[in-house]
Amino acid sequence: MKSFLQVCEDTRKKLGRQLQEDEVKFLQWMYKRYIEEQQETKLEYYTI
Repeated sequence: MKSFLQVCEDTRKKLGRQLQEDEVKFLQWMYKRYIEEQQETKLEYYTI
């Protein structure tokens, strides 16, 4: 799993520019949701 900083760096490189504040906030939200879903998936896997 990539760290949040790596996600930001990869996105910055793909865009070819620095990220704007609202883009960083969106990536934070998206990364948080990704982590939460991964944890839920692990819990479902172990409780079956």
